[in-house]
Amino acid sequence: MTDLPPPRRRRALGCGIAATVVALVGILPTAIVFVLAGTGDPNYGWLLFVTLPIAVLFGPVALVLGIIGIVFARIDRGGYAWPIVGVVLGVVQLLPAAAFLG
Repeated sequence: MTDLPPPRRRRALGCGIAATVVALVGILPTAIVFVLAGTGDPNYGWLLFVTLPIAVLFGPVALVLGIIGIVFARIDRGGYAWPIVGVVLGVVQLLPAAAFLG
């Protein structure tokens, strides 16, 4: 009788998708404000004072989740795509805050 192979661990996929979702939750409001300020009314620019702290809070969370996903992908010998996307979006999310503070 042959044994069934053990199920693949999907910890890296879960952490990568979670990192991507958290990063998108932080990026989306800032992107909407930039679109509204650029196309609609320039007075929407003050909303950046509301959305930039959201990006500053969610960016590092997405970055840490993505790094954890990369570590799990390395351990499980799984896919690296979603964790890397989460890390990149987490870093991209911190760039406007760095430009604003610098």
